[in-house]
Amino acid sequence: MQEIGCCGAYCGTCRAYKVACKGCGIGYEAGERDIAKARCRVKRCCVSRRLQTCADCSEYEACQVLGGFHGKAGYKYGKYRQALDYIRENGYEAFLVIAESWTGACGKHPPPGDEAKSRRLRPQT
Repeated sequence: MQEIGCCGAYCGTCRAYKVACKGCGIGYEAGERDIAKARCRVKRCCVSRRLQTCADCSEYEACQVLGGFHGKAGYKYGKYRQALDYIRENGYEAFLVIAESWTGACGKHPPPGDEAKSRRLRPQT
């Protein structure tokens, strides 16, 4: 789950994440990193509330911080919202199944109703 950013970005495809990046939530609970120094408002809010991602927040629909982030110009911001919506509806495991085929931080989601098909296609580990 550490490969999913607070905002809905999928970090598993990022070269920096695989080499040096600590991602959104790693190191804060152990005190290795100070959340007050984080520049990302979404991350500060999510980590301080001890949430895996914003998808877990009870204030998700009304959140001004997240709304401002997803409202920015740019294709990826809408895709990040789509990812969080997908997680809220289908769970993290289903999200990871589809994200494993992506080549970037965001990608295609199955049409509504195809989530069970995605879960069946996931290789067993």
